[in-house]
Amino acid sequence: MSCPCILFIAPSSYPIYGAEANVNAKVIKMLCSSGCTLDLVCRSQRNRPNNYPLTESDFYFGKLRSIHSVEVNTQKNISTIWRNVLTFLKTGYVYWPCEWALGAIEVCEKLIAQNNYDYIYTYDAPSELVGCYLSRKYNLKWVATWNDPYVWNKYPAPYGGGAKSRVDFLRMKLIKDIGKYTFKNVFPSDRLRDYMLKYMVGMKAESCVISPHILLEELELENKTTNSELTIIHAGALGRERDPKTLLQGLSAFVDKNPQAKIKFIFLGVFERIKGDYFSDMIVEQGLESYVECIAPVPYSESLEIVSKYDVCLLVEANCEEGIFLPSKIADYMQNNKPIFAVSPRLGVINDMYRKGEIDYFADVENAAEIADEIEKIYNDFVAERLNRNNKILSFYRSKSVIEISKKLIWQ
Repeated sequence: MSCPCILFIAPSSYPIYGAEANVNAKVIKMLCSSGCTLDLVCRSQRNRPNNYPLTESDFYFGKLRSIHSVEVNTQKNISTIWRNVLTFLKTGYVYWPCEWALGAIEVCEKLIAQNNYDYIYTYDAPSELVGCYLSRKYNLKWVATWNDPYVWNKYPAPYGGGAKSRVDFLRMKLIKDIGKYTFKNVFPSDRLRDYMLKYMVGMKAESCVISPHILLEELELENKTTNSELTIIHAGALGRERDPKTLLQGLSAFVDKNPQAKIKFIFLGVFERIKGDYFSDMIVEQGLESYVECIAPVPYSESLEIVSKYDVCLLVEANCEEGIFLPSKIADYMQNNKPIFAVSPRLGVINDMYRKGEIDYFADVENAAEIADEIEKIYNDFVAERLNRNNKILSFYRSKSVIEISKKLIWQ
């Protein structure tokens, strides 16, 4: 079929303010550039606290037919409780917080009355509630994208209680209806797909599509760093789950063994979900003040330019039993053509990529000694001037490849 008309429902998208919005903005850019007609329904960021400066770039959003920002009040008061009651009366579903869904449905129904849509696309909660209601009522093909496991408490430990965690009756009803009404379910990795299929009742394996986070060709940069010391940058949040403790222990062990090494770790962004001065205190405890630098968060587009100035890009994941996530920063790092150093679970998506030669350096997130050994390997490669990005993976992640997945597996 020709490029479709899509009602794109993504609360986290415009303006860009964090990782989820970054990922969704790239999809919007890709679909619009391929000729699709998109109307975006998103969540207004006005008067909302954000960890990152907002980005409203025409580069991502300039070709949208329309943008509809829905206001939301997340405070628990009489007004929001009443809106939750109205959400339940209208859709048959409710959970806290989902009050954005009611306003989004009102906007979507007006758009559906005015336009002929081929598909509904949904990204990020509570868009799944909106998609389920609209698909059921208007018999529209619903494409749901799951960048993370659905239902927070079913995240793997240490985030949540795992796939077997119980949910209440209404959420279980919603899960069953997602399986019933979705036309396609899109995942960035097969491990996340397999994880969710364990508990998403009614979701069929044949409806599932693997489509990675997008690398936009227009944003690719050449690797031109000429630093006199090895610089390794981590962009994005760390926290209680993505605990940097073993990384700093590994760096400390490397420095003790190689006291003359010229090396600097740079952390760009917010250290969320860590109380007090956990991170800075740990830097002092390990005696790493001369080896670690923290940079305040910047707009997303600017972060890519900052990353381009350093030698190696660092990924730190939570210590999960199985790494089911494909972090969005992987595609960002690829755009900079930088070697990637992953501190990740021994079993998981990122280790799969490493074994295929698609990630350059890897260490087990719970093994400080292994982290120290891998830092030494990176440093030796730096000194020998052989820090080169492995570009095997780039073609699969480029938007041209991802749009072909849509044409072949979704736009039927």
